[in-house]
Amino acid sequence: MQINTALFGPQEINDDDLITFPKGLPGFEGNTQFKVFHEAGKPTVHWLQSVDDADLCLSVMEPKLLDLGYEFSLTPEQAELIDLQEQDELTVVLILCKSDTETNESAEAVPSDSRIRANLTGPVVINARSRKAIQVSLPRVERVTLIRALP
Repeated sequence: MQINTALFGPQEINDDDLITFPKGLPGFEGNTQFKVFHEAGKPTVHWLQSVDDADLCLSVMEPKLLDLGYEFSLTPEQAELIDLQEQDELTVVLILCKSDTETNESAEAVPSDSRIRANLTGPVVINARSRKAIQVSLPRVERVTLIRALP
């Protein structure tokens, strides 16, 4: 199948490469199918591209790259959504976002201080076997990490 992406242009993908979010992502419930892309030679950041919306592409990375480890349990409902079975391998990724510390009047203005933030309380859990995923909401995280982009 061919999909259009704002970041990567038209892409030919296999149905086997799709990750399905049965309920979508919070705020993007209508987007249920995604494909993971990454740049060769840059293994740290990957992009979660919506198949349903060419403009929806989220940067994600593994928490271990920030020296973070997660221990949490999925509810029975969450486990059922991703078709979790006893021996399944799960992958956890964090959604990244770039935010400005000051408000810019012009959309083309370059922010003087940009920050890349990882959503530590909303990790995405992907079942490698079923290719199903959910974003979980954690009530509390023990460690907060801020990554600053260098100018």
